[in-house]
Amino acid sequence: MAKVTRMTDRQPSGRRRGRPQGEGQQGSATRTAILDAAEKRFADLGYAATRLQDVAADVGKTAPAVAHFFGGKDALYRAVLERMAADYAAYLNAHAAPASSEQVDRILATVTAWLRFMRVRPAQLGLILRDMAERRLQPLGDSTLTRIFEPYSIPVQEPSLRSEGGVVFNLAWGSGIIFMVSAVHFSNSEFEAALARHLDALRGALVANLC
Repeated sequence: MAKVTRMTDRQPSGRRRGRPQGEGQQGSATRTAILDAAEKRFADLGYAATRLQDVAADVGKTAPAVAHFFGGKDALYRAVLERMAADYAAYLNAHAAPASSEQVDRILATVTAWLRFMRVRPAQLGLILRDMAERRLQPLGDSTLTRIFEPYSIPVQEPSLRSEGGVVFNLAWGSGIIFMVSAVHFSNSEFEAALARHLDALRGALVANLC
């Protein structure tokens, strides 16, 4: 007698066994929770000290469940950085100065957005400092490296920075990192007052170098 295949024995239409579960509302929520936990772990501990099982435990999952979504620690790390880069780019776009603004004003608007983004998303500062210390980005490959590191290495996206021998870039990027490290424990009011002083000093340095 021919075997009768029951409906319960069939794979659901459009799905394959072993297919990642990052589909639908529940899968999307799980993926976001894993990224949130991994972002904090990587920023606080660095790449080497972060374990998949710890990230999994933070969201009530197992290491194989995390690997099911991301494949491994390298892929998870890449996903964390790519999401941060995308969020940061969107924030910059929303807070950019009008194209008709003076160059110094455009630079200051971009720097301000960058520093404010790190204030509301402190993991970015942690990831930058950890990446600087561990040099973990290099093994990810040139194309991926360019994609995910550009928002961190070029917070001031002005063509003139390329022709200024890096002086203006260092003023904006280096001083911004130092400022955020010193301001990490400030209250909101202290941060705003310190940011105003920092931007005034940066404006003077930019004017001296660009004007």
